Amino acid sequence: MKGTVQKKKMRSGKEYFTICLTYQDPYTNKRKQKVVSTGLEIKGNKRKAQNMIPSLIEKYEYLERYLPTTLDHDISLCDYLDEWLKSKCISIRTSTYESYSYRVNSMKKYFKKENPRLVDVTPKMLKTFFEYSLSYGKINQKTHKREPLSVRSVRSYRSILFAMFNEAIVDGLITYNPIISVSVHGKKNKDYAEEYLFLTEDEISSFLQFLKIHYPRLLGIAFMGIYYGLRRSEILGLKWSAIDWENETLTIEHTVVRVKTVSIKDDTKTTAGSRTLNLFSSAKQCLRTIKEEQQSNAAFFGNCYQNKEGYIFTWEDGHLYNPNYISRKFKQAASDFGRPEITLHKLRHTCCSLLINKGWPIKQLQYWLGHDDVQTTLNIYAHYNRKLLNQSTNDLEDISAGTLQLFK
Repeated sequence: MKGTVQKKKMRSGKEYFTICLTYQDPYTNKRKQKVVSTGLEIKGNKRKAQNMIPSLIEKYEYLERYLPTTLDHDISLCDYLDEWLKSKCISIRTSTYESYSYRVNSMKKYFKKENPRLVDVTPKMLKTFFEYSLSYGKINQKTHKREPLSVRSVRSYRSILFAMFNEAIVDGLITYNPIISVSVHGKKNKDYAEEYLFLTEDEISSFLQFLKIHYPRLLGIAFMGIYYGLRRSEILGLKWSAIDWENETLTIEHTVVRVKTVSIKDDTKTTAGSRTLNLFSSAKQCLRTIKEEQQSNAAFFGNCYQNKEGYIFTWEDGHLYNPNYISRKFKQAASDFGRPEITLHKLRHTCCSLLINKGWPIKQLQYWLGHDDVQTTLNIYAHYNRKLLNQSTNDLEDISAGTLQLFK
């Protein structure tokens, strides 16, 4: 394996070093490349980037190892789940792998008692598992009692099992995928009617004022969620280098995510997630206030200040927030405000509803929210503002005025 230092220019105009690792795939004997971000800007950092090569070669040397598999046709479901997960560590992102790992371990807890052979798994077994998960799939951390798992989470189980059984067919262990005929059905939570899934225009100012007083570190984060519709990873991944004060733009191209570990990426969740948005007056004021606070903190902490990468949302000493901490803190804040059903991600819904109310075209809305597919924008968000259908009564009053005489 060899490593070379290369340059990458971002949309913001900034240039960073990346390291390109070239290796031979043990399965195909073809040469492949893996590009790793260093997070180092071009000026004055070439030697630092070069010094990173040996450690990265050591970290990714497993890419050149052939991992022979001698799978027994009598392998159990739980053991094959482990083998399937192991095979994915090379081809998927760390955060995705950790998410898969968490779900695989949860499924194994259910199946480990009987632990049927892979070839003996039936659609009925899988249906029973999904029904159990929808009723008792998680444990309440406070009461330690079993509670229903969300339909979305159970469907993620089905997706993993579907891929795993397909892999087993390729490995010659089974002849058909038993999950094909099994669906996951579930009702939406009726406690939260759709009109409560986002903040109204009247509530936004009160909510932000509440945060300023009681949860000040969430104020800027909530602002970016409400008015820019940014995902958590996009908010926490914002850097000062993404702000173009002269042209009044904000560029989304870097994310910070966490499943088990914090992962920093020079890309976004989707291709369309990389986008440049207008920087309006209140946003500029919000960011300037945060910058002034950061400068004050940097002066106070001196050499102990840690924000060399220039992130916008950090602790006072400059180190990054844990994404899960921000979500938990926001949930607490929303509950204290009296809207416990509002999560940080639902601020994207709030943004969408605001812009629909202002008459934004759907394609413009798709770009602003960073959706790859316009259908996602239509399907997931448009129904949150069905009240608009009933707000044109005065128009109908005028249009139908000429027909009044027909009913006298």
